[in-house]
Amino acid sequence: MEGNVRKILVYLTIFLTLAIIVVLGFMLKDVFTGSDVPQNPAEQAYVIAKAAVAKDPKNADGLFKLSKAEADLGRIGDAVQHIKRAIELSPSAPMLHYTLAQIYMDNGQENEAIEELKAELKVTEQKNELAWYDLGVILNKKKDYNQAAFCLQKALQRMDGGADAHYQLGKAYEGLGRFDLAMNEYQQTLRFIPDHADAQMAIQQLQVKLLRQNQAALGVKKK
Repeated sequence: MEGNVRKILVYLTIFLTLAIIVVLGFMLKDVFTGSDVPQNPAEQAYVIAKAAVAKDPKNADGLFKLSKAEADLGRIGDAVQHIKRAIELSPSAPMLHYTLAQIYMDNGQENEAIEELKAELKVTEQKNELAWYDLGVILNKKKDYNQAAFCLQKALQRMDGGADAHYQLGKAYEGLGRFDLAMNEYQQTLRFIPDHADAQMAIQQLQVKLLRQNQAALGVKKK
């Protein structure tokens, strides 16, 4: 009898131990995978920034960081709201309008992005080369090549090695029919990034255009 009781107690002990392990497993799962626990660096940045803003809702830098974190997580509406609030609190601070422009660009709102980039340049006294570059890129897309060239020239004045800016300026010159200047800018791009695929392709296509242009000119002379 005592042997049977002892066996039952052993089985009960094993069962209770296993039950405790299972319960602890579920508890640890909730702790480490719960929706409120950051799962990656973007979520961690969001949690930290959100806590900072909760502590000081009028801290423009905190709102700026929160907006960037929200944009990284795809929370576009919240990101726009918070960066606009940061601009209200600190209207002369650099990079706020630029960051809002980036959010608009990523969301396909190019007209809104243009306005924010212009606002950024006003705040920085025309000295933000990133704003000049992005403005030039958008204007290239809109085929406003004259203004695009102006913006990209401004960007390159403050860039030591702006390969992409040279490439975009080349596109603007090509759009204006200034093939000689375009070729020079594409070659400048390759000087900084020798394997820049877009510039290599642009040079090949431009060489064909120049050949046809020269052939047409010779044809006119023969007549």
